[in-house]
Formats: sequence, structure tokens, C-alpha cells
Amino acid sequence: MKEEKAKSKKKLLYYVILGISVLLIAAATVLTVYFVSGRTDDVLDNPSIENPDDKQPGDETPDDNKPDDKPTGGDAEEPKYVAPLASVKYTLAYGEIYTNETVGWIYRHNALDFSAEVGAEVYAMADGEVTEVSYNDKTGNYIVVDHGNGLKSLYRFVEPTKGLGKGATVKKGQVIASVAEAYGSEFKDGPHLHFELSLNGKAVNPVDYFEAVLEEK
Repeated sequence: MKEEKAKSKKKLLYYVILGISVLLIAAATVLTVYFVSGRTDDVLDNPSIENPDDKQPGDETPDDNKPDDKPTGGDAEEPKYVAPLASVKYTLAYGEIYTNETVGWIYRHNALDFSAEVGAEVYAMADGEVTEVSYNDKTGNYIVVDHGNGLKSLYRFVEPTKGLGKGATVKKGQVIASVAEAYGSEFKDGPHLHFELSLNGKAVNPVDYFEAVLEEK
């Protein structure tokens, strides 16, 4: 009899402990849910670098979708070379068979002759160093500029700017001379700029380096 009562007490204690455990587990579950999802109003959102005004996708106003008032396509690349005159029209093309009315010779003209008025400014086609300034009434005054990497330019039938001499450093577009009165070996062609370009000592076509157009006759 005593043994049966002892077993009953143990069984009752077991059920009590089991019940308490179940209650504790339920309470823990409720508290977890409460703190994780039940108090979102007390949780601060992590500020966004991309949306400093805390805008959410779909909150844009019509003004937000306007394109930026900035030019597209990137900055235009600055040309490395420029024409030696403001006018890019030439009257005699590179490689053309030329009849020189002044001296009576016929030969291939490995240069461009630019039409120009007396006094028109002559520009260096690129940065470089003056290697020669020649004053000659027969062949025409000329200036030679070395642009590096074997490229040299020659400007003939010009009046060099005052003080320009061998060894002078010039910048692209700098005025180095002015077109002179017609004289010398191309006198009958009138005032013009005779422009030559060479690469490693060999004549090359200037129109491969800057924009120039043939003037209609």
C-alpha cells in the first residue's frame, strides 16, 4: 500500500514538472516573437547612403525622373594639330603637278599653298621648337619648327614675328609670322602661305594632320 502511494506521488511530481516546463517553453516563445516582430515601431532603420532622404522605391516625384542638365557624350578631345591659318582653304594641293609661272619650272608640289591676304596671322600647327628662321628674297622667308618624333613643319613667304629665332619654343596656335607680299620664286601666285610638312625627312600630306579644304577655282 505504501509503495503504491509513493509511486502516485512520483507520478504526480513528474506531471507537475512537465507542465511547468511546457509553460516556460511557451512563455519563452511568446517573448521571442514579441521582441523580434512585435515592436518594430521602436527599431530605427539603418540610414541609406543611396537614399539619404529615406525615400523608398516608388516614392519618386515627377521631378526626380528629370534628366540631369549636363551635356552627354563626354568632353570633346582637343585636336593635337591646327591649321596654320584661320582660313583652311588652299589653292594648290599636295602632290599636284605644278607649273611655276614665275621661274618657268614644272614639278610635283609637295606642299599646300593657302590663299591669304597680306598680314594674315600664321600659327604654329603644334607645340615645338624653332630650328630655322631664314630671310631670302629669292626663295622666300621661311620658318621651320620641329614638333618632335620626326615631325617638322615649314612656313614660307612669311614675315616672322619680331624676336623669333632658332631655339625658340612655340605652342600650338601661337602666332609665329604673318603672310608677306608676293615675292620670290612664287611671285606670280600672289600673296599666300606655302606650307610643307615632313616626317623623318620625308614629305607628307598636311591634310592628314588637320582639316583643310581645296578652294574652288
